Amino acid sequence: MLWSVIKPPQNAIYWLDDVHKGFYRSMLAGSIFNNCFPNGFVDVLDRSGKTKELFQDVFDAYQPLTPDLKRELSALFYNQINWVQALGNTNQSVLAPSAGLKNIWELVKKLGGYLYSTTLDLTCFKNASTNPNDCIGSHFEDFKDENGVICCFCGTEEMMEERIIEPEEGALNEDEKQWRASYDHYLPKKLYPFLAVDFNNLIPCCQKCNEKAKGELDILHCDGVRTLAFNPYTDPRPVSLEAKYESYNGTFVMKVEIQDTANQLSEKADTWNRTFSVLPRVNKRLKRFDSSWLGPILNGAINVASAKTRLNDEVLRCNNEKTFEREAYYKSLCFDVIKNKSDAEIESYIEVVNQLYAARRI
Repeated sequence: MLWSVIKPPQNAIYWLDDVHKGFYRSMLAGSIFNNCFPNGFVDVLDRSGKTKELFQDVFDAYQPLTPDLKRELSALFYNQINWVQALGNTNQSVLAPSAGLKNIWELVKKLGGYLYSTTLDLTCFKNASTNPNDCIGSHFEDFKDENGVICCFCGTEEMMEERIIEPEEGALNEDEKQWRASYDHYLPKKLYPFLAVDFNNLIPCCQKCNEKAKGELDILHCDGVRTLAFNPYTDPRPVSLEAKYESYNGTFVMKVEIQDTANQLSEKADTWNRTFSVLPRVNKRLKRFDSSWLGPILNGAINVASAKTRLNDEVLRCNNEKTFEREAYYKSLCFDVIKNKSDAEIESYIEVVNQLYAARRI
C-alpha cells in the first residue's frame, strides 16, 4: 500500500467475526450445534433461516468426517485465523484443503460468503448487536473520517462508496440485496473463507483495485511461491517508490518505479504491484506528464527561482492532500524530483513548457 490506514476501533459489526470463528472453535472442540453460538446470536438464527441453514450445513458435514480430516480442517482453521503472521514471514506455511475436504470446504465458503454479503446487513443481526445503529455504512464513514477518501492501494482513485452486493449464495428476497461500500477482502474469501467477516482483512478501496486489478488474486502466493505482503493496518513502512524524469529519444519522460531496497520492503512492494497493477496504471498516465502535470505548474514561471518555489509549494500541498485528492501522492513524488534538478535542467523544463503552451496558442 502507499500509506497505512487505521481501522475504526469500535463497531458492533465486528461481533459477527467473533460469532463466526467461535462457531468453528466450538464445533472443532466437539460441542453440539446449539452450544456453538453465544446467547445473543440465537435470535439471528431464529429470524434468518438462511443464516442458520448454512451454519447447520457446515456442522452436519463435519460430523461424519474421519478423525484425520477433522484434524486437517482444524489445522486449516487455525492456520487461516493466524494469517497476519504469514504476511511478513514466508516460513509460515499457508495450508490448502485436500480433496477429502472438498464437500465441506464448499459449504465453509458458502457460509462465509453469506455472512459477509447478507447476514451482516440484516435487521435481526443489527438488533442483536450491542449497537443497532452500527452497520457497514457507519463503519465506512468512520474509516473515511480516519483515512480520507482516496484508495490506499493505488492513490489514483476515490474509494467506491456504494454498489449493489448480491448475496453470493442466494438471498431470501429482494430486500437482502444490499447497497454498501466497496471493501477488499485482502486475502480473498474464496481461498480464506474463515476470514470472510474479519475486518482486519477488510479494507475499503476503489473499484479498479478491488474488481479490475486484484479480483481473487492471492497475495501470499505467486506461481506456487510463498510471497510477502503489506498489512495495510499495521505495517509501519509502506511501499517505497521513486520518480525519474529523464530524456528519452529527445523527449523528457517521467516514470515511477519501486526503489530497490533489497529487503522485505522491496518484496512486499513487488506483491503490492503484482496484485493491484498500480505502476502500469500510473506510468500510463505519466506519458502526458509534461502537458497534464508539469505544464500547469511551470507555465508563466519567469526564472528558475520562481519555478522552484512553485514546485516546492505543490509538493507540500500534495503531501497534505494525498488521502483526499486523486494522484496527489504521485504529483508530490514527481514534483519533488523536478525541484531537486540542477538550475540548467529546470531552465530546460521551463523551455519545454513554454514551447508546449506556444504551440497551443497557434
